[in-house]
Amino acid sequence: MQKTVRNTVLMTSLALAGLGAHAEGFNFYALLDAGIAHSSISNGGGSKTEFITGGYAPNFFGMKAEKTMGQGYSAGFNLEQGFLLNKPNGAAGNGYEANSRYAFGGDSLFNRQANLYLTSSKGTLKIGTQSNVVFDSLVASDPRFGSNYASALATVVADGGLNTTDDGAVSYTFPAIAGITTTVEYVGQANSGSTMKSGERVAFNYAADGIKATLGYYNNEGTTTGASSAAAHGYVLGVSKKIGSFDLKALYVDQTGYNGLNSIRLSGLKTTGLGGAYFLSPELTLDFGAYKSKKDTYNVNTLGFGAQYKFLKDLTVYGQYAQVKNDGTSSAIFNFTPPNDTAFTGVLSSGKTATTLNVGLLYSFF
Repeated sequence: MQKTVRNTVLMTSLALAGLGAHAEGFNFYALLDAGIAHSSISNGGGSKTEFITGGYAPNFFGMKAEKTMGQGYSAGFNLEQGFLLNKPNGAAGNGYEANSRYAFGGDSLFNRQANLYLTSSKGTLKIGTQSNVVFDSLVASDPRFGSNYASALATVVADGGLNTTDDGAVSYTFPAIAGITTTVEYVGQANSGSTMKSGERVAFNYAADGIKATLGYYNNEGTTTGASSAAAHGYVLGVSKKIGSFDLKALYVDQTGYNGLNSIRLSGLKTTGLGGAYFLSPELTLDFGAYKSKKDTYNVNTLGFGAQYKFLKDLTVYGQYAQVKNDGTSSAIFNFTPPNDTAFTGVLSSGKTATTLNVGLLYSFF
């Protein structure tokens, strides 16, 4: 069993849970995040204090096995399950009860990863349920490392429609050339109930001399037209630069498609993000991020701050503050962690501001 210790903020690179390790044998891993969040909405919107699963990161556990096949090839499989530590109390039919994992995976076994792969010096072929490679680009370049509060995820994924995982997918990752790693992915229609007919993704990732950059493009063909269609396309561009103890990041996303909340056509929805992290010590990390998402009637401004302190090996305590202001006339989702009831669903109407204070514990086993 292989166990790798990583910086806490890097744990929130949740979509990269392929772990990148190619060691023969079985590897078990897990990430658990739980805490208390107090959210309030201005102008009579109410407030709520609740136990939540996943303030910074999703909850999942998984297993990866690999075996050498000879002639430089290795083959293996990856199974990963996302879950909540608390089940939402939403009424049937509102979307939360029917899909209790929400941001962390659907109500199915091995909802985040269920794939076979073949790897060699020529690259890696992966077949089955896997992370959307463009979502990986988003998380890698998000100023707050894809936190479930006050990051780009709520807008780009929940409102913008970028899916986090792909069922029935085939991807190929090419060996790095001049510091650039390229992954291409094709997604077929996963089941008869899917509204996505097919999809294509490509992601380029560059890393050298303290600079990291990512560019991802996705295209989804819908089985239907109109508000219920899954047709969408867009790209993610991100860059980070390490300067001493600072890791500065910038993000730009351009999307066209129907959002997941109101079935409103968001043609040309643009999201920008600036921020990063300050590694004050090996145990203490501070992060910050400011985001703006705008198109026509949709206009959302987000600000977030966080602190993570690793007080025991693999166990981190954290706190964060999130503020989301809806300056448009369309409703918006103000966080990426599922709500716990229908009275306070996480939907922010026009002209209102949502603030959240969240403290929690993050346990990592890699």
